[in-house]
Amino acid sequence: MKGMDIQAVNNEGLQQASALRMALGILNPFLLKCAIRLKIPDIIFGAGPYARLSVHQIAAQLPSEAPDVVALSRVLSYLSTMGILQAIKSDEDALGINAGAAPTMTYGLTNIGKTYFVSQDISPLSLAPFALLHTHPAFVAAWDHIHERVLHGGDNFQNSRADGQDFWCYEASDGEFNNVFNAAMVSLTKVDMGEILATYDGFKEVNTLVDLGGGHGEALSKIVGLYPHINAINFDLPHVIATAPTLPGIKHIAGNVFESVPAGDAIFIKHVLHLWDDEYCSKLLDICYKSLPDKGKVIIAEAVLDRSEDSDPVGSGQLLDIVMLNVSSGGRERTQKEWNGLLQSAGFSLTKIVGRKGSLTKIIEAVKC
Repeated sequence: MKGMDIQAVNNEGLQQASALRMALGILNPFLLKCAIRLKIPDIIFGAGPYARLSVHQIAAQLPSEAPDVVALSRVLSYLSTMGILQAIKSDEDALGINAGAAPTMTYGLTNIGKTYFVSQDISPLSLAPFALLHTHPAFVAAWDHIHERVLHGGDNFQNSRADGQDFWCYEASDGEFNNVFNAAMVSLTKVDMGEILATYDGFKEVNTLVDLGGGHGEALSKIVGLYPHINAINFDLPHVIATAPTLPGIKHIAGNVFESVPAGDAIFIKHVLHLWDDEYCSKLLDICYKSLPDKGKVIIAEAVLDRSEDSDPVGSGQLLDIVMLNVSSGGRERTQKEWNGLLQSAGFSLTKIVGRKGSLTKIIEAVKC
């Protein structure tokens, strides 16, 4: 076979493999969910941060008297292809002691596995709760209707539900989902805030900071920890504030951001505006404008959308933009030009956008004119 023919076959094989990965892409989040539910990363970490365990050692710690060891072996093998685990031949196999026998594998955690997919009490950067949210049956059911969203518009999450509830009504009425959602937001906030505080220092000049939609106060807790002089107010819906823990330096206030917000010299808005269309965002920013003094500022933590052909789906905001398409009728990510226009229409002047290239969340700072 000529060189060009071999190259063509190789290219076709790579394309087929890529197409199969796309078609079977749903496997990854659900195998990750399986690992989290079985606490496989925790089991391995419990033996030491660099431990390697056999299938039988892991099986012995599962909450079952008769686990399917063969099934577990297949799951562990796949998790190693995902980069969560590292599959390593046992010491005996590596030394050739078991020559001729099927290799015995041991499994250790990769840096990704031990940082992001162990429990939060092991790693504060764990995204395990975030993974569980996005594989929740309510989320999955909505994805199955995403083509209807394209054809007919409307609220995809609401239209996917027999009871007709939109995302926020469902979140408020279903205690189990509310817990899953809040845990996911806390986990994402811990990851986000480390990045934000490492790249943005605009909180140092703030005396009273109001966090709109601040959940249980996780973001404010990180900010106040670095800037203890700040008088911090966490503002969220009543059912959220009802379960918020007492945190030093933080006052919890319940209310509705579309009615009024507490006064402060700066307002922090993290992953809230992307939930709403321009009309609602303008209304919220108008309320913020009235609550701020002259030269007061809004500090917005959101993605900045970049639709460049070669842009990374995480850093460009496109990944999160599609999530918004699934759960909200008007929610979306915005480009720098769109953020500037939205802020100007509410009486703010965009002063800076801060964030590391490739990071999901950027800081968009604007001052009241």
